[in-house]
This record gives sequence, C-alpha cells and structure tokens, in this order.
Amino acid sequence: MKKILLIVSLCLLVSGCSAKPDANEENLIDESIEDVYKELPVKENPDSTSPVDSPITVTNIDDYLFREDTFYVDTRDASQIVEEGFIAGFTNIPFYEVLVSLKEKDQVLFTMKKMTDENGKVTVLLGDVGSFVPNYKESEQIIKEIFPKDKNIIFFSTAGVEATYLMNLLVQLGYDSSKLYNAGHFSNSMGKNVAYREYEDAKYYVEGTQSYKVTYSVDWGELTKIEK
Repeated sequence: MKKILLIVSLCLLVSGCSAKPDANEENLIDESIEDVYKELPVKENPDSTSPVDSPITVTNIDDYLFREDTFYVDTRDASQIVEEGFIAGFTNIPFYEVLVSLKEKDQVLFTMKKMTDENGKVTVLLGDVGSFVPNYKESEQIIKEIFPKDKNIIFFSTAGVEATYLMNLLVQLGYDSSKLYNAGHFSNSMGKNVAYREYEDAKYYVEGTQSYKVTYSVDWGELTKIEK
C-alpha cells in the first residue's frame, strides 16, 4: 500500500544501519545475541504510559534490543535523527505532523484536542486517551498496520512526552498498555552501553553511515476525509 511504503522509505532514509547485527561480527561482544537476551520486565503499573513508570529506560535499553517479539519506535523528527544519532534497531516514525497534530491538517492522521462536556468543562486533556480525533476514515487502520498489536513496543522520544502521547493513542485504539514501554528521552543522560552508533565500545556497536540533512513531506495516498 502506498501509505505504508512511504513510512518504510522514510525509515530507511534516516535509519540506514538499524538492522539486527550478525552475531558473528567482530565488533560484538563474545556472547551471541541469544545469550544476552533478557526477559522484558513486567510493568508494575501496566496502565501507565509515563516514562517514570517504565522499567525500560535509557540506562538499560541495551539489555532489551533486537528481540523478535518487540517493535522499536523513535518518535523524534527525522532531522533530529540525523543531527543527534539514533539507537540501532529503532524505526523512526515521527509523531508530530506525521501521525498527530494540534491543528487539523491534511496528511496528518489525527488531531489532538481537549474534550469538554456540555457545560464546557474539560473532561479529557490534550494527549490523554480519548483526545485523538481521526481526520480520515482510514486513520485507525493505518495506525494498526504500522504498529503491531501482537508485539511489545518500546518507544523513545525527545523528552518522553511524544512517546506518552503516542502510547495513549494506541491505548485509545485498543492496544494493551502493559506491552507498551516508554523508555523516555533520547538525548539526555544517555548511557555509554547503549547501541548508540558513536560509541565504539558499546555493547552492540553498529558502525555509522553517511548522513545528510534532508527535508521530507508526507503523502498517505488517497484517504477519505471525515467531514466535521
């Protein structure tokens, strides 16, 4: 489908070295990937989408990479990926102005709005479950095609906020919150054991590739606008 191929091509552009490393590569530690796998920790508060409640964080993310049962998502803008680097194995799917906007716009799947009752009292805050309004009849279908419901999903974002919002959107669409992990912010307090391409002594070192600043636009293809 055209709309899904677009996201895939964007991911390849900014995450060219995010494939699972070969266990025989010299730049890996002696153990095979299977030997260093750890079971994903159980969330003490399974309903929480906040990074403060996530047992997976920037300090231990390297223990939970390259799992077949997990999908890894970096919600930052593509330009941030180029400028700041990325964690191997994560797919870049920008949150703002690609999936969600604060204003109703063409080629953005959802608008995030405060919800009020008949008296004008705010009942749902921005970014909370229930605050995402689809702009197209196909919006929910596209989200479910991008984010697998049968896998765990680990998210990174600029400060943990976009990841929280995206997780809340998925919960609104019926995803199991206990399988969604908000690993928090990418750029702050990043430990040297993560699979961050600039650290040659990282646990899973993935050699960097040439990167260039780019501009991009989003075209989801022919979608059916919801008249409001």
